[in-house]
Amino acid sequence: MLSALLALCMPLAEDRLPDVSVLPQYLAQAYVTTNNSELPPGTRALRFPTATLNMGPGNLELRGGEIVGDKQRVLQRVYKSDGTWVDRECGWFVYHLGHGHIHFEDWTMFRLRKILPGGGVGAVVASGAKTSFCVLEIIDWDQTVGGHYTGTSYASCGQIQGLRPGWADVYGSTLEGQFINLTDVPDGQYYLEGIVDPGNLVQESKESNNASLIVVSIGSTPIAQPDAYEPNNTRAEVDAKPERGHDSANFGLVKGRVDVRKLSMTDNDDWFKFKMPNDGSAADYVRAQSPWLRQGNLTMELYNANGVKLNTSANNYNFEQISLSGKPAGTYYVRVTRLGSADNPEYWLTVDLTGSIPVSLATNEPKGDVFYVRQAYETIPVKWDYPATGAPAAKSVSIYKSRTVDVDQGEVVDGYEDMPARGRSANVITVQFGLGDWHVFVRATDGGATTDSFAPARIVVYRKGDTDFDGQVTEREAATFQARLASGTNFPEGWATICDMNEDGKLTQSDANIIWMLAREHKGGKH
Repeated sequence: MLSALLALCMPLAEDRLPDVSVLPQYLAQAYVTTNNSELPPGTRALRFPTATLNMGPGNLELRGGEIVGDKQRVLQRVYKSDGTWVDRECGWFVYHLGHGHIHFEDWTMFRLRKILPGGGVGAVVASGAKTSFCVLEIIDWDQTVGGHYTGTSYASCGQIQGLRPGWADVYGSTLEGQFINLTDVPDGQYYLEGIVDPGNLVQESKESNNASLIVVSIGSTPIAQPDAYEPNNTRAEVDAKPERGHDSANFGLVKGRVDVRKLSMTDNDDWFKFKMPNDGSAADYVRAQSPWLRQGNLTMELYNANGVKLNTSANNYNFEQISLSGKPAGTYYVRVTRLGSADNPEYWLTVDLTGSIPVSLATNEPKGDVFYVRQAYETIPVKWDYPATGAPAAKSVSIYKSRTVDVDQGEVVDGYEDMPARGRSANVITVQFGLGDWHVFVRATDGGATTDSFAPARIVVYRKGDTDFDGQVTEREAATFQARLASGTNFPEGWATICDMNEDGKLTQSDANIIWMLAREHKGGKH
């Protein structure tokens, strides 16, 4: 009996799930070529490498299962915090003739999309075939990922494949399937989109970050012309420009994200300045990328307010990104230079601080001062909204309960965690709430920063006739109610709801009789 009680008190084991995404740094090595073994001679195609990274706290582990015809079922092994695991079916292994081993079917997908005015993502103009992968560890990409370790690796294309946290699998641009046919695609600029696990077959800790976008240009290279942000060749020139002025390289205080297009490199230096209102999060970065990925090679540097260089990004292709994670709030400079003598006709600069800007959130209901709800019988209607424009979009919301107006004392309501942010209401069942006073708050997140908002009303969870909230109706409570009813004394707060036993909107002798009946049943041991 004791062991059973101890087991009930033990915390439930948590799933240690992977979180897989496509690294844009590899897509950005794309190039146009007519040398494609899979296509007729002379056919123009966009080729690119792919890297899929596990950023989650748990292993991605794929295991071979039952063989059905020319395919084999795939089981995803999900490890738990207590060392146990469960296997779940998630797809198929197929034998890849060209590679001579089994692949996980439809692991990645690639699409070319239109770029809308202002940089929006438009319709798909061309697609590559869904590509099967042998999923194994190639690069130890990020040792800072939570759960990263260097234990037994996934190093073969056999019956057990996978990625540990922080590890990436890389497929080169010349391998089969790493292309999009450009036969019917006009010259111009497009987004190249790479998606891992497009069918959401693998269970992950986050499903919203499986796709990455980079910008590519197809066609002949134009002659570079000076952009509208010149002169910005020195820190002094940028300091002299007005904050947030028209075509000013001095962006001032950035609350969210700044995207500047149609920049060019016709000299050796472009400087930009911005102020960061909060300490940088893991999702914050500065990026310089050019649609001309392999022409007019660029490099990018980050400086602090005193002109001290903090970081450099210098790839052999034009996708440079520097993380702002852990950087303190304050003033920073970005310097973009050309690596060599060739001009670059166009590049885009992005300062993205949305990870450290809180989501806009306002919980509106239950409204009023006090909201009474009958335990395990009625629900609590919780409603919220995202009122501010310009704030990052929420990706998920969770509902918490707390005895006080203090988020640190809150605990998530089971079944109301990580709900889609597009919903703005929920009816919360009260079986998990003890009797008495409660407060509820909604927590919204964009995957980085979180925002909490309490509902206006104090919530009182009650049982009919139980005026002292101890879970039972006693003769003392019945006598107190009877005396107040007989004398016409004002009833305490909430009794008009708690003691209206027949729910006719009035407190009468009929209600007193029902309370006496419940009290005697309790005394007799029936409750």
